[in-house]
Amino acid sequence: MPVKDPRFPGAVLLTLILAMVLAIIPLGESFAFWRPEWIALTLVHWALVIRDRISLVMVFIIGLVVDTLYGSLLGQHALGYVLVTYLAVRLSLRMTPEAFLQQLALLFVILGLYMLANLWMQRVTGNSSPIGWLYWASLLSSIVIWPVYHSLLGYFHMQRKAL
Repeated sequence: MPVKDPRFPGAVLLTLILAMVLAIIPLGESFAFWRPEWIALTLVHWALVIRDRISLVMVFIIGLVVDTLYGSLLGQHALGYVLVTYLAVRLSLRMTPEAFLQQLALLFVILGLYMLANLWMQRVTGNSSPIGWLYWASLLSSIVIWPVYHSLLGYFHMQRKAL
């Protein structure tokens, strides 16, 4: 059975930094709601590819960095990203890696729970403004962009034969 490895030692970290850059690029007010969850998509990609070697501690630290970049409650995104990564690893064990519809269903469930947890934390702390259904637009755009983004991130890993 083939095994996938990162193409070079810092591939996971580099893709997460690129995802952070994509996440903080300023967009117009009407487009900001449609911004895909780049960091969560990257974490799901790596959880599907190298599920046995993804570190939840590293994911938590990435989440703390994102919390400081966004100016949000410290630990909000860290908890969400750990939840995303854990669920992606656990649920990916029950699916075929190449099954496109299973990946989309997995992504819908995981990102939906991530966004629901973020919404809950925003409501509890009183840091949110009522935006209604537009809050879920990034879930839709993330699912739409997933096939292209997943294939682009495929450049950062290579396949080798298992011993």
